[in-house]
Amino acid sequence: MEGPRLPQSVQRLQAALSKRYALERVIGSGGMATVYLAEDKKHRRQVALKVLRPELAAELGAERFLREIEIVAQLQHPHILPLYDSGHARGLLYYVMPFVAGGSLRGRLKRDERLPLEDAVRLTRAVALALDYAHRRDVVHRDIKPENILLSEGEPVLADFGIARAPSPGHAGELTAGGLAVGTPTYMSPEQVTAERTLDGRSDLYSLGCVLYEMLAGQPPFVGPSARATMALHAVRPPPAIRTARPDVPDYLDRALSRALAKEPGDRFACLQEFAHALTGPGRVPPATIGAPVPIGKQAIAVLPFVNTSADPEHEYFSDGVTDELIDALAKVERLQVVSRTSSFAFKGSQRDVRDIGMQLDVSVVLEGTVRKAGQRIRITAQLTNVADGRHLWSERYDRDLEDVFAVQEELARTIVNTLRRTLVGDVGEPVPKRYTENLRAHTHYLKGRYFLNQRSPEGFAKATEHFEHAIAADPDYALAHTGLADSYSIQLDYRGVPVAEGMERARREAQRALDLDDELAQAHTSLAWVQFIYDWNWDAAERGFQRAIALNPSYATAHQWYAWLLMARNCPEDALGQARASLELDPISISIRRSLGWLYYYARQTPEAVAHLRQAVARDPTSEESHRVLGLALTQHQRFDEAATAFREALAISPESPYSLAGQGLLEARRGQPEHTKAVLEQLTQMTQHRYVSPVAFTMVLVALGEHDRAFEWLERAYRERRGWLAYLEVEPVLDPLRSDRRFTDLVERMGLGGRGPNADG
Repeated sequence: MEGPRLPQSVQRLQAALSKRYALERVIGSGGMATVYLAEDKKHRRQVALKVLRPELAAELGAERFLREIEIVAQLQHPHILPLYDSGHARGLLYYVMPFVAGGSLRGRLKRDERLPLEDAVRLTRAVALALDYAHRRDVVHRDIKPENILLSEGEPVLADFGIARAPSPGHAGELTAGGLAVGTPTYMSPEQVTAERTLDGRSDLYSLGCVLYEMLAGQPPFVGPSARATMALHAVRPPPAIRTARPDVPDYLDRALSRALAKEPGDRFACLQEFAHALTGPGRVPPATIGAPVPIGKQAIAVLPFVNTSADPEHEYFSDGVTDELIDALAKVERLQVVSRTSSFAFKGSQRDVRDIGMQLDVSVVLEGTVRKAGQRIRITAQLTNVADGRHLWSERYDRDLEDVFAVQEELARTIVNTLRRTLVGDVGEPVPKRYTENLRAHTHYLKGRYFLNQRSPEGFAKATEHFEHAIAADPDYALAHTGLADSYSIQLDYRGVPVAEGMERARREAQRALDLDDELAQAHTSLAWVQFIYDWNWDAAERGFQRAIALNPSYATAHQWYAWLLMARNCPEDALGQARASLELDPISISIRRSLGWLYYYARQTPEAVAHLRQAVARDPTSEESHRVLGLALTQHQRFDEAATAFREALAISPESPYSLAGQGLLEARRGQPEHTKAVLEQLTQMTQHRYVSPVAFTMVLVALGEHDRAFEWLERAYRERRGWLAYLEVEPVLDPLRSDRRFTDLVERMGLGGRGPNADG
């Protein structure tokens, strides 16, 4: 249905911006602005274009508005909606931001009225940390309300910075002659109501407290018969006791909320970070269980990549290795949460302030340092910083012989834990150092192997394999090296279109050898379970392996990630998505995990969510052919064909001969009613087989799209003989939907041992 006609003033704005944006329809309207869904023509993406109401624009002035927008454009936080663009055209002020399809917290409150305790706390903590980040840059929001908290895949994203800061303090609580309030009366702090000339972050704290109260009670703490009456209640009346409306609110949460809603700013928390920590209760650490890993928070540390200060840049592997070893050692300390490697290494080379990094990773302390290797001597410096105030808790320098590197790492771990006990986190366990080898040569090759494996490139896999082989030759009983070699052989199959048998059989042998050497190595259980799942199709054994890995190390994100794929293959979508979300919580900056979550949503037929996550994966790494390709599949399923075409073009620009991206493009053309283009893709794949291996999966996709089912089944049988991992997803792969009523398909499902597990397996 066509949306409301654009006002005449906005038609003028559309004319002025016609080369850049195409306004489509109104998606929101408030006292200060109207929001339009628009197309960003340059980047071919949907955006939200917010236009300030002309009467407010006249009051504020264009220069002030644009200057404030420039300030907000510097804010970079995962829970703050970024600004794409802003400007002044035809007498109207506007700014452009991402379009968040998940709606706002207001929409959820309208639907659910009251939220579960854990959801209300989780959302509030995330917004509080985003606000704390902004406040430390002297930006105060001044209009915190459910409408300005958008939900992207259930995660909060704070919107409408800039406009809320644009007024002078003297206007903060006033109503204009037209009845417009800068701020929203239901959530205004007492100092906003009384038009205090100096507002700080504690005003936002009060407003967020009102939002939390509403999430718990089902209504805000103060609602009067008019805007002025509501504002007066904020100024003079104490808030109603939350436990009257919600008896299950625990004591610590009641106390935190009451303090946030104090009338005097000095009686509230000093900052939003304190409020965020108070919401989890003093010293509370939720128990670690399968599917519910301990959330990162106050008792958490991030180990940033140690900087290589050696004269030889090739010693980068060594500084990365020291970082990895420390992360691994600290991760074994009970009740201490350690940010995953992927998230920490996302900040490698960053010049950002360590407090900013710590806040983004949601930790209380950050460890950073340098490594210098010269001949047989090493120098390691390390420094521990308190994120809350930037204070250095401890620093040290170690000058040792290279052969002492194991002892240095163990000493570092012990010192860090003892320092944390004395200063911040209190009762955590003892470090449990474990040396997997005493052979320095084997250890060096292992570090190099992991360094190249993490590059996730064909060249990197080749070098990683070589170094792991050398490590095992130097020490055949080095369990970690066997695990590394197993991963080299299994993971590389995701990046190269090659037959799988040789690689998977070798991966199995190496993982099993690692377990023979150390049955408590979570990485080895995960590696073996992956082979049992994706190659052996031994679903029960794989499930036992993943569960064992998670029980040994609940914070091992990869185990949750790969277990999610198994659960999806067994047609348990909710359990699968739960594991995938747990993985993302443990490793929030991982592109691979973000892409996995999007892919799993695609398999679960929740396409809008799939598209949202896959776009985030693309944004984090625009050079990933796989992310563009899966995004193209999801958009095709969602019948957003033009956007899908763009995604496949991007994928093929990165990897012109990717059989899977070509097959996706062929599928898209068939769905668009262009079968002749799909046949051209089929011919291209056929010609490609003359000089390289092409997976039968690619041919199956194209032939199903063309409706040539007999030929499609021939290629499916070939995929079965080659044990292609894609067949594990027979029951959930949307591409195969046209074949599901065919007896040959049900026969294949039975031969695979699938069916009868998931909630939709009654028939």
